[in-house]
Amino acid sequence: MPMLGGHHAISGTAAWMALAGSTTVLGHSAGLDLWDLSSAQVIAGAVVATGGALLPDVDHPSATISRSGGLLTKGLTRAVSRAAGHRGATHTLLAVVVFTGLAAFVNGLDWQVEVPVLGEIEAGAALLVTVMCALGARALKVVEGLLLPWTVGLGAGLLVAVVAPDTSFWLPAAVAVGALAHLIGDLLTTDGIPFPTWPLVAKPAKRLASPLWQRSGDIALPLLGDAGSAREWLLCTVLAGFAATTVGATVAGAPGMLAV
Repeated sequence: MPMLGGHHAISGTAAWMALAGSTTVLGHSAGLDLWDLSSAQVIAGAVVATGGALLPDVDHPSATISRSGGLLTKGLTRAVSRAAGHRGATHTLLAVVVFTGLAAFVNGLDWQVEVPVLGEIEAGAALLVTVMCALGARALKVVEGLLLPWTVGLGAGLLVAVVAPDTSFWLPAAVAVGALAHLIGDLLTTDGIPFPTWPLVAKPAKRLASPLWQRSGDIALPLLGDAGSAREWLLCTVLAGFAATTVGATVAGAPGMLAV
């Protein structure tokens, strides 16, 4: 079984904060600051990475992403599931490239919209943040219901368009980080993920097949065991603590963030 949806979401947040964050916690750097981002961009990227970590489950009709948009997302996930099966094409490195490319395309749309009070915003970036935030909020059970996650997502999208308007590179990067975090999470469970070079799959001879390299060609490093195991819960509790601490420290350390 795959890792739980909420755990995927928090792993995306934690991965982004570890790679893009630059805050200091107890006198030690808690992030690699790979892209030299402002505090507003780091927080916005964390929101996007949280939702991006759910994208590979677009092939699962029962996943959070399926339940997030009514008939539209249910129909989409069912169609993808019929075409690719669960834990198939969307759980590959190629899929991460596709998700990132789509994010870059939407983000790069020259689509300016005039919003009352806020003025002119980049609608492509706002739309992308809205969707990712709604998915993340639903998975983490920050809010419940069908409409409320999208209301929160829309608020986040408009806010990001104002406080962090330069989304040219970090927003697609956040989608990539989230999607990769999902693959790593599933790799650590017993079912694993498709062979890294999918659709070119290397399958072991029957005598060489093992839980690490399965007869189907899937690979796994099942340190967490089955989905929902105590080890998975322990890991995600640690990741949630790290994410909450670093996000909180980033916000607290940037009192002028909303003026970016």
